[in-house]
Amino acid sequence: MADFFVSYTSADKAWAEWVSFVLEEEGFTVVIQAWDFRPGSNFVLEMQRAATEADRTIMVLSPDYLKSQFASPEWAAAFAQDPQGLKRKLVPVMIRQCQPPGLLSSVVHISLVGEDESAAQRLLLNGVNAKRAKPAQRPSFPGARAGRPHKVFPGPVSPGDAGSTPYVPHLKRSPTDADRRRFSRQAFEVIKNHFEAALDQLAQRGDAVDCDFQPNTATEFMAEVFLSGKSACRCRIWLGGMHSSDGISYVEGQWHHGSNACNEILSVSDAQGELHMTSLMGMGFSQLEKQFDLKRMSQEQSADYLWRRFVAPLER
Repeated sequence: MADFFVSYTSADKAWAEWVSFVLEEEGFTVVIQAWDFRPGSNFVLEMQRAATEADRTIMVLSPDYLKSQFASPEWAAAFAQDPQGLKRKLVPVMIRQCQPPGLLSSVVHISLVGEDESAAQRLLLNGVNAKRAKPAQRPSFPGARAGRPHKVFPGPVSPGDAGSTPYVPHLKRSPTDADRRRFSRQAFEVIKNHFEAALDQLAQRGDAVDCDFQPNTATEFMAEVFLSGKSACRCRIWLGGMHSSDGISYVEGQWHHGSNACNEILSVSDAQGELHMTSLMGMGFSQLEKQFDLKRMSQEQSADYLWRRFVAPLER
């Protein structure tokens, strides 16, 4: 029996693998779809077995996870075994800010939102540790400053009085070209991982569905879905394009090799020092485009946007 089953959605695959690796480095045993569900196995049976037989289930909690139809049965199995939380069977690990609804709101979670790697690792391991969260050193005496009360000067306090704390505004640093390039490359990796994981899940839907994922280079991949042997949707995504070497280009259907023609380009832009992805070709008129803020998307949202464009022919 494994110590943990890691439940996640495709958009958070990178986080799920990081959590799993940290836990196994600490000596825990982990079951995770990306590493343990091999080709030829029954996806549904493997998921059921892992969710019910693992000692505890970790939810990689994010807005995408809460929207996923496949994730609910995974955490529900752990919750049903320990509805009062006495055995800590269900351990939510929040990696992006969200508001767990219903029953999930009562389960204490580990938050890694906004933390650097060393702090996130410490919080994760402390959170899954079954021991008490007693600190290693004695806390400072809370009554140390509760001596004789300070006599407040009855007159007005001038801005330059000793002891006053000056207000220091928070200054946001403007992103550099290196920041933009790094953000774009990270976004491309998120998109690539999202497509690969989503195609794996789609291929489990039935014998009539066949999926192909082909990474051509480190900065380009192709995806295709076949229904009953016929190509239903096909796309190519690469880092770079006509407008910027840091853009992410998307073309669907048939294309000629060497052509830079595309149906969508995502570029990096910033608002008040925060980077995000922006659609250069989306007009916001279609039902799909109305689901996204095309001028301000996170890396995960841009992956979901391109994936939904890609599979749209399957829903017609």
